Amino acid sequence: MDQADRYRQLALLGKEVFLASAAPAALIRRRAEDSEVLDRTGSGDKDLDAETQVAAAVGRRRAPGGIEVFPLAKKPGASFPDMITIGRTANNDIVLRDVTVSRLHAFFRRRDDRWVVADAGSKNGTAVEGEPLLPRRERDVGSGTGVRIGDLELTFYTAVDLYAVLSGK
Repeated sequence: MDQADRYRQLALLGKEVFLASAAPAALIRRRAEDSEVLDRTGSGDKDLDAETQVAAAVGRRRAPGGIEVFPLAKKPGASFPDMITIGRTANNDIVLRDVTVSRLHAFFRRRDDRWVVADAGSKNGTAVEGEPLLPRRERDVGSGTGVRIGDLELTFYTAVDLYAVLSGK
């Protein structure tokens, strides 16, 4: 079961169960229901670790319903305990297997009751609502905000708003 399936099932169980079980926020990648998923992992890239190369060889499967869910949560024992890292290698909290995503591309951080995002000095940049971010300069991000990481278009949602999107409530 992938994260999109898991989050849909949690939404069916109700808001309280969803909020208790889901990450406090997530990135959503929407896909056209009938489009084919292109493998853009760059499996010939020597910088990719073995796990990423295996995933590239196997290919990617499309999430039902045309979305992918990337929960903003720390991996146990991961580096940088104060931030949720995003990049194309397995040592990141969120792995985006795309050739336009740097090994360490961007990071999210929770600051009291708000979320911030910053580009980590990536080659292809990070943008919020189309506005490029300066490297290592944090910027507030609100629920429902578009975030571009490399060439990937994602949407940031807090758990409450993601529940509303998935449940239709």
